[in-house]
Amino acid sequence: MAPLTFLSSPSIIKSATAATAVVLLTGMIIQQRQVLKSTYRNCRGMEGMLRYIWIGDFLPPHIRDAMDKLDNVSKRMVEAEIQLEEIEILIGRVELESVDGPRRSPEEQNSNNTSDTADDKEELKKQLFQQYPEVRTKIGLFSTSLDKLAYTIDSINSHRDADVKTRKKELSNNIVALMNSLDRMVSSLNIGVRL
Repeated sequence: MAPLTFLSSPSIIKSATAATAVVLLTGMIIQQRQVLKSTYRNCRGMEGMLRYIWIGDFLPPHIRDAMDKLDNVSKRMVEAEIQLEEIEILIGRVELESVDGPRRSPEEQNSNNTSDTADDKEELKKQLFQQYPEVRTKIGLFSTSLDKLAYTIDSINSHRDADVKTRKKELSNNIVALMNSLDRMVSSLNIGVRL
């Protein structure tokens, strides 16, 4: 007597295994649907998910290239912020060292007790840049590097991608903020920098 021989047939075992796998997979998908939805959105749809599985990157190559260029600009922005801090320290030092105004010889001070304030400002500017030529140099180099960063950002093609456009806008706004900070520092010295 072979009571359970029909349960040991290979086709029934395969069918039962497949049914169990389908039930388990469905349960896992239902359980993880929020994770799948966010992954789907983050990977930019099914095409991005498949690209992520096969290539390891959910972005198309042209978008990845634009994002890599923006990452590079972002790193250079950090360097620019450090340069701006150095310029700020240098300008602070110049302001502290030039508190007394333009230096004059004792003969000039005795002969000209009532001096013109406009002449004093021009003399102060002249002395500041003679004593601290690195101020003009650093300001000029910093301004040039910001212009190059702005050009780099403008030259990156967004390919009508919203994320690339958003990053470009954020980086451009950061450059404008750095330029405005530099302008405020320079204007605090009342010095017009001509390069």
